[in-house]
Amino acid sequence: MQYGFEALVSNEFYNLQIQCVPPYLVPQAPGASPQYQSCTLQGSTPGSTIVDGSQYIQTAYQYSRSHLWRNVGFICAFFGFFVALTAIGMEIQKPNKGGGAVTIFKRGQAPKSVEKALDNAEKPADEESGEKDAGVASSDSEEEETAKGVAKNEAIYTFQHVNYTIPVKGGERQLLKDVEGFVKPGKLTALMGASGAGKTTLLNTLAQRIRFGVVQGDFLVDGRPLPSSFQRSTGFAEQMDVHEATATVREALRFSAKLRQPKEVPLQEKYDYCEKIIDLLEMREIAGAAIGKTGAGLNQEQRKRLTIGVELASKPELLMFLDEPTSGLDSGAAFNVSAYSDDLWGLC
Repeated sequence: MQYGFEALVSNEFYNLQIQCVPPYLVPQAPGASPQYQSCTLQGSTPGSTIVDGSQYIQTAYQYSRSHLWRNVGFICAFFGFFVALTAIGMEIQKPNKGGGAVTIFKRGQAPKSVEKALDNAEKPADEESGEKDAGVASSDSEEEETAKGVAKNEAIYTFQHVNYTIPVKGGERQLLKDVEGFVKPGKLTALMGASGAGKTTLLNTLAQRIRFGVVQGDFLVDGRPLPSSFQRSTGFAEQMDVHEATATVREALRFSAKLRQPKEVPLQEKYDYCEKIIDLLEMREIAGAAIGKTGAGLNQEQRKRLTIGVELASKPELLMFLDEPTSGLDSGAAFNVSAYSDDLWGLC
């Protein structure tokens, strides 16, 4: 800062002639002749009302224009030094290993694979050399066996002549116009379109979650009007993954099952059903992990799977609605979520 400021000031003032005006003129009197006046500014000469800029900065700040290029050289040297120092520091200081997300398990609920990895890390290298990892590959038959105990959709949901109108300033606006379709039981039906095409609006309309505007059309289950328990018989996984950060994955599923399944169902049966959901969505390894927040808890893919699992824990009988289940995920995570959704049923 010192070298740069001196170079800037000396370059601006070295050829500047400063005209001295009151109140810096002495003596001050009406009609006083300038030849008998002097300036009180530093660097002035007696009998002159003009101050040379180079003399002013020399007397006031000890700045000289002869230091201009010397200061420019110092600034360039400092720039090169700090660039080199930054480059060396970035080479020496490596980033932390393990990525940005840290999974935190509840005490006593860490999976055996994690405990085994910690035990192996504490053993000498010669003891580890004799051990082999026992990997178990999941087959299609095992997945079918896991999904066998999960509720399945066997009803046909159809919708015809669906129109949705909302009031706006000066009139009305129609968001949906004469939409029709059906959901085949046991299959994944996808609503696809560009951003702003109305996918979420149609999804909320089909799920009977609209509380504003006028909805018209025929919504049928097996050819009959929707029952009064339609919303209770469906699940809706929202786009935003909202969970209690201090709860574990198993606790979130159990809470949903206790809150939303009929009270006539025994508590142990609800818990057993949650374990089936954990196996179906391959969350056994993180069942005892705290949900946490971004960077200290589940990653985005795991949160999306948990959102789907929370809705499955309610044991919906008709449909499972998924609102943009792959938004914000990379290609691999999106493929996994789509594969899990394909094993289920519903409308995406």
